Amino acid sequence: MMRTRLIKAMSTSLLAGSMAFSISANAAQGLYSSSDLMDADVYDSNGEEIGEVENILMDDNMSLHSLVIKTGDVLGLGGRDVVAERGTFTLRLEENADQEFDDHDYAVHMEATGDEIKALPEYDESWWNQTSNSMRQAWETTKETSRSAWEDTKEATSSAWQNVKQGAERLSNDAEEEVEQ
Repeated sequence: MMRTRLIKAMSTSLLAGSMAFSISANAAQGLYSSSDLMDADVYDSNGEEIGEVENILMDDNMSLHSLVIKTGDVLGLGGRDVVAERGTFTLRLEENADQEFDDHDYAVHMEATGDEIKALPEYDESWWNQTSNSMRQAWETTKETSRSAWEDTKEATSSAWQNVKQGAERLSNDAEEEVEQ
């Protein structure tokens, strides 16, 4: 009897949870489509539209590294591509009553003013090479630091183990001497 009530209660909870999940599936938070993010409008900190997303750059972990933003173009001509690194912008889902599961409109909001955005690095071969080299160097430094920390930990653990072992042997010897007396 108790088992039946428990199963009914769990079934009801699961059903209610799945219904709530299906209702909110259209507005998933924290999950964004890169194809929908391409060409998203970009706004500066004053709310002025300054361009659109031209490219999305990922790191080795397939995490967002930065966005390439096309700024200052007129009718698709001119302008320049600048790099906005992760942490300098927020992504917002634009509310649209006609949105379907796979068709969302996003807006990118920069934490910088228009003048500060003009000072962002230009997305070109020089930026690419410099950033790639910096990331590679950071990875090598991380590997070396980790290796050194691992060696230090092994050495300290081994030393501590030896101290514990010697202490246990002394206690054992002392206990044997006490028993013999």
